[in-house]
Amino acid sequence: MELYQLKSFVKVAELGNLTRASEALFTSQPAISAQIKALEEFLGVQLFVRSAKGMNLTEAGNRLYDDACVTLAAADKLHQRALLLRDEIVGELKIGIHTDFDFVKTGALYQAMKARCPQLNLHFYQTSSATIIRPLRTGEFDAGFSFGPKKSGELSVEVLTQVPLKVVIPKVFSPELGQADLATLAELPWVYTSNSCPFYGICEALFAGEPVSPQQLAWVDTEEAMVALVKAGAGLSILREDMAARLEQEGLAYVWEGEVPEIEFNFVTTLRRQHDPLISLFRECIYDCWQLEFPKTTDVQSA
Repeated sequence: MELYQLKSFVKVAELGNLTRASEALFTSQPAISAQIKALEEFLGVQLFVRSAKGMNLTEAGNRLYDDACVTLAAADKLHQRALLLRDEIVGELKIGIHTDFDFVKTGALYQAMKARCPQLNLHFYQTSSATIIRPLRTGEFDAGFSFGPKKSGELSVEVLTQVPLKVVIPKVFSPELGQADLATLAELPWVYTSNSCPFYGICEALFAGEPVSPQQLAWVDTEEAMVALVKAGAGLSILREDMAARLEQEGLAYVWEGEVPEIEFNFVTTLRRQHDPLISLFRECIYDCWQLEFPKTTDVQSA
């Protein structure tokens, strides 16, 4: 049994398709098929059954999937530790980010990691809290940042901080709305995110218990789009407190004086990668750059 056979097994199990798995592993479909067949012959069990929708795990394959993931993680951990001992970490680290890069201190993180691992290639990708699970699962991302609680048994979620939020009111509306009640604000147009986004939950929590909720909605899926529509006067929205203050200072919006629930800002990776030496090193850089007290024990929860 070879590690590359296990990698093919795991990738096909995750993607459910030989073509997509071969593309993800930069090899041919016949090669993936041959590796799966060889692994099945070595193990003495059938791992997949073909269907019109792709490759489905058998009962035996489903039971062996977690063990294969653990084996691959252990092999990768061994490799990374060996590189650490030689002070020669190479390769790449792919990080997904759902917010503006300055907020995450991307520049400082890049410099901190390059100082420790000069030969490492760092990639930062714009994503969203709602869509980060799939690229983490498929290996497109090694880790990432997200807002709000994650509901996936495949992820480890570490809360870095609680982010204060504010309701922002476009300048086209009366400044008196900064002191209005929620019932009055609900009558105005709002800019909402999709219900898969944690900011949607904050909006719902804000109006919980109120007899009315916003009905005139514009829908977006990024903070950048929310800010753009607020600037355009399309409607009220909930933004990070620092973004809301910036819009107010620029004379583009008012900040509502009422209280808004805070939102978690998290560092996320898969459960099978959470103790990967390279990800652990990146995590240390996060705590340094954010000037957070490094926990004596890893306070990571399964989401």
